[in-house]
Amino acid sequence: MNGPARQVTRVVATDEAVDAVRARGGRLWVWTRSSRCCGGTVRLEAGTQARVGREFRLVASEPFELRLATAHPAPEELHVELSRRGRLDAYWNGCAWVT
Repeated sequence: MNGPARQVTRVVATDEAVDAVRARGGRLWVWTRSSRCCGGTVRLEAGTQARVGREFRLVASEPFELRLATAHPAPEELHVELSRRGRLDAYWNGCAWVT
């Protein structure tokens, strides 16, 4: 989980999402979840706690520390929004699924 900070991914986050991540410790962890539906789509999940059993790497440090699961290469952009229910949602290059 440690390593040098390298700015690989540009974070595009709403002000509400930035505030929520910072209030919860300043780190966002993002990992993938596969489904058998629709041809085996791969979606993103995000949280302010690391997913147990996954390895992560640091891919951005502004506007908060972003750690991405090592299973996929880093996207050019990761969009982050705060849902009405307070859940952090991440989008791979603006998409709800990994492309």
